[in-house]
Amino acid sequence: MKFYQSIRFRIVACILLFGTLLVTLNAGITFFVLGNSMSKVIANLIDTEVDTFLYKYEKDRTTPLPHSKYIDVFAGVDAVPERHREQVKNLPPGIHAIEKQGNRPPKYVGVMQLNGKDMPYFMFFHGREFFEENALLRPGQILMISLAILLIPGIIIGYITSRMLFAPVVALRDQIKGLNPENIPGRFFQKHANNELGLLTRTIETTMNRINAFIQREKQFTRDASHELRTPLTIVKGAVEIMEQQPEMETNPLLKKPLKRISRSVRDMETTIETFLWLAREEGGTAEPCRVEPVVRKAIDDNRYLIENKAIQLHLDVRHDKAVRVKEEILYIAVTNLIRNAFHFTPQGSVTVTIDHAHIGIQDTGMGIEMNKLDSVTQAHIKGEKSQGFGLGLSIVSRLCKRFGWQLAIESQAGQGTRVRILWQDT
Repeated sequence: MKFYQSIRFRIVACILLFGTLLVTLNAGITFFVLGNSMSKVIANLIDTEVDTFLYKYEKDRTTPLPHSKYIDVFAGVDAVPERHREQVKNLPPGIHAIEKQGNRPPKYVGVMQLNGKDMPYFMFFHGREFFEENALLRPGQILMISLAILLIPGIIIGYITSRMLFAPVVALRDQIKGLNPENIPGRFFQKHANNELGLLTRTIETTMNRINAFIQREKQFTRDASHELRTPLTIVKGAVEIMEQQPEMETNPLLKKPLKRISRSVRDMETTIETFLWLAREEGGTAEPCRVEPVVRKAIDDNRYLIENKAIQLHLDVRHDKAVRVKEEILYIAVTNLIRNAFHFTPQGSVTVTIDHAHIGIQDTGMGIEMNKLDSVTQAHIKGEKSQGFGLGLSIVSRLCKRFGWQLAIESQAGQGTRVRILWQDT
């Protein structure tokens, strides 16, 4: 799992996002309040300058007009800069704020009417320049520095907090990850925390104990069933072998044929039992590679009796003798089920078995599968109307393919035959 997808990352991101929103909101409120306060300060400054000048002017008419780095006084509207001329020409005496243009702040102007003068005088105070030169930092710089200062401790605090919060979760994960299906402990920890994590741990322990009990029951059933089934099969197999050795068998074909059927049924039953026992295990089949062609030939020979009395042409096309990493017995189980189906459900025509580096395919010209049953034929106990089995063949093959990462592809049309392929994984 990538770090940005983890809950730990989300906690750190949420802390930083919350902090960023908080700083931004606080800065917005602060700048809004300061902006209004500064506007009043500027208005008071220019009002003071106007009152001071008017007082001096009344005492001495030769008093020069105020002029400084931040103050300009213009005599008459025509002397005002053109960009402000329309805004100030009709203003009465007093202090006024000229509306801002674009992103610029409002400019404050004091309108003065001097005794003995027909024209008004306009005092402009450059408040923006005043604060930019006397302020240590601009508002935007303050905001960026605040965010930068927040990010470093926010990341550190979020990381430490997430580690503290998820340390028990990580320990629980490692404990569960290292479980051995053969030996599941009754308790993960000797002492549980009295919080949500402790409740989760106790719940998992209860569930795992139930699963463990179920596994033990399944194992016991598997051992008992295999023993109980193998014993009578061994007896039947031994009895058949003794009967086949009797001289009467060569002269009595009525007995020879049923004994062959019994022998084949015993062999098929043994294969089925071994298949179910293997599927019930946890092993993944990391055996040495085995060649596909010898296994296919053995499966064909073992099931050839199904086509002895049928007008069927059998073709084996070996384009590449693929080797797959699986036990030969397991590969035989998958292949023989497919070949048996093809032989059994093809009354006449042909059966073609193809082996190459990508897949093994069995194609027949038999009865085919109805479209409404094609998606469900790999389910257990789903079989055709003329099937005499239990409907487990394709189900077993499907389970084996899933176990080894192979792909089972089935193409069929009713009355036109079936094509089944096992597409190998890269081995």
